[in-house]
Amino acid sequence: MRRIAAAAAALVPLLVLSGCGLQFSLGFGIGSDGRFEGSEITVPVLYASGKKGVLASQRITAASADGGGLSVDITENDVSGVDPVTQSATWTAVTAATLLTGARPDTAYTFGFDTRLATPAAGAVTAVGVLALYYGTEVQSGVALSGAVTPFGAIRPVSGLAEQVAAAVDAGGIDTILVPAGQRTVRNAQGETVDLDQLAATGGMTVTEVADVAGAYAVMTGEELPEAAFPTPPPSPSPLATVDGDPAPDDPLGVAAGDVIETASSALDAAADPAVADAARDALERASALRSDGVAGAAFAAATTAADRVALAVAPQISPDEAGADPARVRDAAAALLDDLDRRSPETLDDLDAVLRAATAATEAFALARYAEDMSADPADDDSDSVATTAVALARSALRTAEALGDLPAGGGGRLDGEADLAGVASLLRRAGIAASDAYRSRVIAARADADDISADAAEARVAAADPAALRALALDHARDELAERAPDDRGWAALGLALSGYTHVSPVLAATQAVRPPSDADAADAATRRIAVADEYTVSAVDALLATGAAVPIVRGALAEAATDAEAAPAAGAARYVTTFVTARVLAFAAGVERS
Repeated sequence: MRRIAAAAAALVPLLVLSGCGLQFSLGFGIGSDGRFEGSEITVPVLYASGKKGVLASQRITAASADGGGLSVDITENDVSGVDPVTQSATWTAVTAATLLTGARPDTAYTFGFDTRLATPAAGAVTAVGVLALYYGTEVQSGVALSGAVTPFGAIRPVSGLAEQVAAAVDAGGIDTILVPAGQRTVRNAQGETVDLDQLAATGGMTVTEVADVAGAYAVMTGEELPEAAFPTPPPSPSPLATVDGDPAPDDPLGVAAGDVIETASSALDAAADPAVADAARDALERASALRSDGVAGAAFAAATTAADRVALAVAPQISPDEAGADPARVRDAAAALLDDLDRRSPETLDDLDAVLRAATAATEAFALARYAEDMSADPADDDSDSVATTAVALARSALRTAEALGDLPAGGGGRLDGEADLAGVASLLRRAGIAASDAYRSRVIAARADADDISADAAEARVAAADPAALRALALDHARDELAERAPDDRGWAALGLALSGYTHVSPVLAATQAVRPPSDADAADAATRRIAVADEYTVSAVDALLATGAAVPIVRGALAEAATDAEAAPAAGAARYVTTFVTARVLAFAAGVERS
């Protein structure tokens, strides 16, 4: 199960200053209380606009709000306002820096660009700038960075690098340009293959690939990020607990996994497409095998994945009438469960591991059911009916997951920190999710509406019908205001579940729309594997930081095992599979008050 992780980890030393061994803290602020003392920094910004590259600058400030709440102020030297893509990239940069360091959420940030840009290319350098402010370092002159950033700090490919390097050559003053791993060779605006090394050499510059913000930080500041508060993680996480001899049939999480498997197996009988049904059946058999082996956490994660595949397999058999009537039942049940979860008082990190996963599942069930209701009641396109049936099928699956976890008994280990600013964390993730959703709608939905000459609602239905991941993200965005009324940021676990679900589902969907087509002679598989290596290492470290508290966190560990399995099956999208697990692990770390050293 961990073959891809081990293979990926073996590649990490090959990356130039990639953050190998995570040479920085996943604790909370080494030698710090997590506060910014108030400072500013200016970083160079490379981006492309059409067929033209631009070298600009960004001024970043950060100061403790001392309990006044998180604020992010983004300005551009343009009267038309900040582009949604730039807003989302900035919010993701703040999210990544916060989750990686444990910086206090009650921080006031300002980001001032001296130009107008509409690209994620400034995301990575923004994250590096925030880290430099947090750790009190300076950015060296003559070094520029272009790349998007993920919530776990990996640097994603961006378009227009040939034009950006050419702009740096023309402008002068740059000695080193950092680009995402795998992008030394790119396509220019004319579709021609360009060797960035050769292009940079015309201006006396060098190009260096970096895989993550730790590597970029080391080059841009001349300093390594602080040593880790916890031991360097192994290539794979501490193994999920197994049993000696026969597995215990009454393990609560194993029983929950069995319930999900049984329900999904029964539903699969309604699937009409044999190929789709067979794929779902294979997933159920894998989950059953893991349960039989006594690996309850991995079994539960695999079971929920299989249940969603079953839902997609049976969705075409759901009638429009059923899609219009059943969502109300699912929505009401999810709402009742969210209310119950809000009243919970988890006493251990293991308790919270289950409560938080139940909250995210109930949130998704509510949102998907509402989406199905609205699509059925007011169809905007011929695809609306299929969207409604798929949404209700996925809503039922999410509700089963939430109910199975909601019945788990309390217990386990790992203490919780009663002073943790979980409302601040919820606010950060909620607003980062809003920014990502706005970017997705402005670029994908609006573009589809223009291309097909249809309304935005009809375009949304067509996009949702074609991609279940987009459907889930759109459903969560659609129900966001209604859910926020039920669960404001400062109230309970439902709010945290809402924020976590909203952000972690839309972020990968948005990133997928920003994927860059490599030249035909570039090794795209190698670059994908290198990004998986970074994702796996960061997530493993985040999970191991939780284990150091004495908790077992079987649910988030099972999710990590499932992410690695998914990455092995689909390497091209493998790094994105880790987003939910990493963010969840870091949220749990905030709740546990992982020790500052």
